[in-house]
Amino acid sequence: MKKACVILPKELSAESVQIGSSILSGLVDSLWQNSYSQGVLRYDISDPCTKILPGRHKFCLDYNAHRFSSKRSAHPIKSTSQPFDSNLFNFNKIKAEEILCGLQLNEDVECVNVTMDDAESFLTVNDSPLSLHHLLILPESEKCHNQRLTPLALKLGLSFLVSKQDPNTRIVFNSLRAFASINHLHLHAYQIEQALPIESAYVSHLTGCCFVLSIPVPGFVFELQESSSLLVEVLQERDIPYDLMITYGDPCGDRDATEEIPKPVIRVALWPVHPSDELPLPEETPFRPAVCELSGHILLHDKAAYDSLTEEKILEILSLAALEKDKFQELCEAVRAALD
Repeated sequence: MKKACVILPKELSAESVQIGSSILSGLVDSLWQNSYSQGVLRYDISDPCTKILPGRHKFCLDYNAHRFSSKRSAHPIKSTSQPFDSNLFNFNKIKAEEILCGLQLNEDVECVNVTMDDAESFLTVNDSPLSLHHLLILPESEKCHNQRLTPLALKLGLSFLVSKQDPNTRIVFNSLRAFASINHLHLHAYQIEQALPIESAYVSHLTGCCFVLSIPVPGFVFELQESSSLLVEVLQERDIPYDLMITYGDPCGDRDATEEIPKPVIRVALWPVHPSDELPLPEETPFRPAVCELSGHILLHDKAAYDSLTEEKILEILSLAALEKDKFQELCEAVRAALD
């Protein structure tokens, strides 16, 4: 059966960033809710257990026992450029009812359109959701790209978030060796109402449109910039695993002194990380330092950990993912050279 195809604007600007209802938000939320009511998901997600942990960073703790026991088995990953393997699970094998609609970028449109045109990229439900309206963005899925971010994939993620106009939606990407579990190109889009630390974290200017994030794990932040793809290239050329989040947040640079509340911008945060398969994580570690956790959204599957976890323990676990200080400084110089 032919699916509706959502046409997203290819060109974006700061003026594109709005908060409010949109065609895209209403459409995809309705499609997701319809799939949920038809039992497409593996478990019930209607009663989330979430809290903000007191402390300096205001980490958001999220308890979901089902996701860790019900999600698909992870692929064995040994390289950030490991080729796609058609013999393993991939998103071309999902059920038809998991596909919500097609996605397409078009430089001739300024806002979202919906057509019945054929598409190469798709929006699907995540059948093991971490929250309500948890989606997958599958760029050119039938071309069988491995989990290595492409310029098209980054543009799809940026345009989807800007067009959705929903500050509760986040776009995330795990590279291979940064806790990506499926080696088939995909990004996650999910919603939570709580603010995350990355959205207001202090950043210092590095060069051009790039800023440096120091706490809790060193990384880089851009404001609505496709030039963040240059940083992705720097990391991928050096075989450095990384995590990425696209979210609404505070301006990175100087703020307008006349504004009591600064206008939200789109923050693109990237964390170069130590390879996940080399991390010294004991079996009893309450969470993995993956992309959500680096942003301050701590996903837990154990209720006792949810009730007792401290900010100090969270920072200790997150620090395991950080690159060594000298390697991060070398990377800063490489990024400066690439962007200057």
